[in-house]
Amino acid sequence: MKLKHQVLLLMLFGVGCGLVFPDFSAAQRFLPPIPGGGRMVAPRPPVGMKRGPVVLRPGWPITRLPRPVIVRPPRVEVRVRVQPRVFLPPIVFSGVVVSHRYERGYRYYDGRGYSRDSLVWQDSETLYREDEWTEFTLDCNTRGIRLWFEVFEGRVQADWAEVVFENGEVQVVEFPERTLGPGLYLLLDFRGGRRVDHVRMVARATNREAQLTLWLER
Repeated sequence: MKLKHQVLLLMLFGVGCGLVFPDFSAAQRFLPPIPGGGRMVAPRPPVGMKRGPVVLRPGWPITRLPRPVIVRPPRVEVRVRVQPRVFLPPIVFSGVVVSHRYERGYRYYDGRGYSRDSLVWQDSETLYREDEWTEFTLDCNTRGIRLWFEVFEGRVQADWAEVVFENGEVQVVEFPERTLGPGLYLLLDFRGGRRVDHVRMVARATNREAQLTLWLER
């Protein structure tokens, strides 16, 4: 008799949860803590995007087969004004960390430093491990002399970055297949100063999520 009462109570509890929390992920926030750990965490909901090959224009300088990716549509404020016209010879990303973030700005390996006042543009994207390889576009339309790449709160692998300048020239930066931890890296140096229209990139998070940020220095 006692067992029947327990089964009946469990059934009523399940029905009540279904009425109060029709979305199971919302209900998980009220579940009790897991013994020996934190609360149960609902997985990130699917992004609803299909995986497919990267669209590459004629003259693309990297010869290996493109990876299948999830293509994130550009955000409303991202405007691609210039289409790639001429591909410059690709360069390989060095992968050497230059600096870690400090409270008052950055300090480079050679002792030079600069404040946030020298950064004229920045844009970022949050990557999730379950999405695997993801293509995204960051708007710029700003003139500068160096493009910096920062991994913040997470670890990422990048495949390539396509930097499109205002005259249609494109510099492709190819990344080695290694994991990059938090830090600031030099992505591209064009000391004479150039206007960058936008940057297209393919990367993935190797942990649960990671933030990737591009900075342009004037």
